Amino acid sequence: MEESQAVSTSQVYTIADLRVLVRSGRLRVPQFQRSFRWEARDVLSLLDSVVRGYPFGSLLLWKREAQAQVLRIGGLEVEAAAREDALWVVDGQQRITSLVNVVDPEGAKDPRFTLGYSLRNHQVVGASRLDESLVIPLPDLFDIGRALAWLADNPDASEHAPLIQDVAGRLNRVAVPATVMEQADESVLREVFDRINSRGKRLNAAEIFDAIHGGPGRELTIPGIAARVDSETRFGLLSDTVVVQALLTRRHPDITRDIHSEFSPARREVSAFPGEDRQEAYEATERALVAAVRFLQGQADVPHMTFLPFRFQLLVLTRFFALFPQPHARNLELLRRWLWRSSAGADALSISGSRTDLRDMAKHVVPGEESASVQRLLDAVRLPEPPGLPDLRTFRSTRADSKMILAAMWKRNPVNLMTGQSVTLEELATVLEGETTPRAVAVELAPAAVLGPDSALAANRVIAVDDRRELVAQLSGDVEESALASLLLDQETLGLLQDNRYQELLQRREKMLEDYLSDFLAVRTAYAYDDTPPLVELISPPSDQDRSHGEADL
Repeated sequence: MEESQAVSTSQVYTIADLRVLVRSGRLRVPQFQRSFRWEARDVLSLLDSVVRGYPFGSLLLWKREAQAQVLRIGGLEVEAAAREDALWVVDGQQRITSLVNVVDPEGAKDPRFTLGYSLRNHQVVGASRLDESLVIPLPDLFDIGRALAWLADNPDASEHAPLIQDVAGRLNRVAVPATVMEQADESVLREVFDRINSRGKRLNAAEIFDAIHGGPGRELTIPGIAARVDSETRFGLLSDTVVVQALLTRRHPDITRDIHSEFSPARREVSAFPGEDRQEAYEATERALVAAVRFLQGQADVPHMTFLPFRFQLLVLTRFFALFPQPHARNLELLRRWLWRSSAGADALSISGSRTDLRDMAKHVVPGEESASVQRLLDAVRLPEPPGLPDLRTFRSTRADSKMILAAMWKRNPVNLMTGQSVTLEELATVLEGETTPRAVAVELAPAAVLGPDSALAANRVIAVDDRRELVAQLSGDVEESALASLLLDQETLGLLQDNRYQELLQRREKMLEDYLSDFLAVRTAYAYDDTPPLVELISPPSDQDRSHGEADL
């Protein structure tokens, strides 16, 4: 019997076309675990190629039906209606997600897609340079109306108006070739995918086809939320227990309640979100978890769930971001202080990470009272004196103080000596996949067998994505000073390691680690600094009528 022939047509899309397809819900990106694997540097490289006119590949789309669903494509959330002519992305997901998000004002709020164009250097630049006077955000550059508004706000850049027009024109004229396949069964698409899926960061055919066939109409589930949070952030796969606790904490501070009647009329009345049903609660919990994780990674130096000192910190933050999805920048700064004071001052505050700690902290986060909630959280971790340093003689990857040390080390942007580049979230998450502690990336410098009873065990650790044998081999040659510094090493400690003088090595590095942690915790806890709320609150505090008094007791 003759095999059925797939029908394929060639199309060319502009970036604006792709954005319309995404925003309208016609273009569907399968929602599978770890769907978007690119990091900010990959997105920057793509846009640099686009602006320079370099080729960057074509797309493969599959035209078929799709059910109504809420899509998360990069930093964008789209409520998509059911349709018969949906275009499912088979190849090109990373490129489409990147191109659409970097030019979309909402999508560009996601740190992975926050880019600008330097009018001085004539190049695409990352988020760290957006504050420079002659850097225009890509969403403003892409849209002529926004570009004119940006020029009005930045008169010093007026002489660069012709350049803005030129680069904007290049972006808007970019042609993205695509093949659209119809009447293709799974075996044909699987063969096509296998043939083209030999480049980039591989996704296996089972992942994408399972998502295409099972994904569109599936109801949200607890494991699904965990998978998508990891997909969006690479924070690690949260356990079902943590996701359920996040859902419960978001709705009410007491998580010891019976969950079987969570959406009953009586329970709704005492919830922070009385009008939502189960589906809405699941969707909102996922959004709040992603926001909390983004805060931890972007502003609090906690890259992965295994680095988080206490679970309750994530749950309280989830409640906060659920109630206040766009908090004031000052409150974000104060939240970071709360996180680090509750970590560094845990012993003094009798914090153990218990359910009582969670309930006591979560009840301070009250609907309608953003700044007051933050102030109450800070009051709950008020310390009588600056927090002391963690005991460097003890290191266990399950301990909160050891995780705190590793988070401080991560802040130094440790270099992967194999690549010469800073370890990325993707690299870190790959090594920690399936792990519940950060032990796999807390690599020892000296062999454990040679350590004495009084050795500073924490000083024997560096963050690395290689094992000890590979790390020591890489440290046996010439290593740049900047790379050593990123690992909290120097030429003296390197020489001691190479000469197997391990006790002297640990003594030297213990002093280096003490000095660094002292400075790090002083900044992060900001013990001696004023904790006043945003200035606008002091000028015009919210009235009593504007405030909610929280949930009733369950």
